[in-house]
Amino acid sequence: MAEELRYAYLASGTQLTIPARVGYSHRVVEMFIDSPAERSYVDVYVGPRIVARFPVKWNDCLFFAPNLGSINNMSLFGWIRNVFGEDFVIEADPSEDITFRFSASQIGVHVFYTETTEGVDKTKPLRSLSPMRVLFHILTHSAVINATKNYSLDVPVVPTGFSEIKDGFIVPSGRQLIIKGLAFGSFKSGTTTATKLHFWKENYEYFTPDRAGIHVERDRNFLVFDITRNDFFTFPDITCNSGEKLSLNFDATYDGTNTISAQVLALFIIGLEQPAR
Repeated sequence: MAEELRYAYLASGTQLTIPARVGYSHRVVEMFIDSPAERSYVDVYVGPRIVARFPVKWNDCLFFAPNLGSINNMSLFGWIRNVFGEDFVIEADPSEDITFRFSASQIGVHVFYTETTEGVDKTKPLRSLSPMRVLFHILTHSAVINATKNYSLDVPVVPTGFSEIKDGFIVPSGRQLIIKGLAFGSFKSGTTTATKLHFWKENYEYFTPDRAGIHVERDRNFLVFDITRNDFFTFPDITCNSGEKLSLNFDATYDGTNTISAQVLALFIIGLEQPAR
């Protein structure tokens, strides 16, 4: 049987499921969202196992395109195949549902997928038995932004069982991080805003030799991820091996009046967590 294209639609709500079907495997091609909910994410389950958590929209970062208006009619899953490789695709065998569970109600979720009788290698990325995790790791801050100073990115927003990468994180024994890109969901209240991101591995700060950080101020944010404009920041892989420490923090300016609540700004670490090689 050749692959046949199928379509699933959620008008409004927090869950969409592609049900298992005896004799047929399923592969997700793309997902579009008409009105993405602010500061939300989606957990992807293949069978009972969560295989990834992806941000949907967070401040000035947009990860899933609406069904009209994106460059090359591409949303996040097409982008992942372009950046990570064609093997990086959500796929389920005939005994497994594919379920999208959103942290907030979304309006107009469109999913395109294929149906085929071919077998599934469940150990490949984004399948139910893969030893590798595809990361769009969400990392935010516990402190209210109410002073001009440096703030720790100390609150990982991760599913149960995923590594809690945050400021001061040490890569566990037997594991390895491959970081392919970063995004930063920037926001401002009055003129209170984040200004510079600092990303350290051990005693080395990436991007700026003078330890000045990389600019993430709202409206001047180098780390915006906007899938509709094909606008994102990737770089040669950064490999973080077992035992290495990451320091993740940002500078912010306070205008003396307007604060930013805790867990409003967010860093997104885009890459892979895998067994050490």
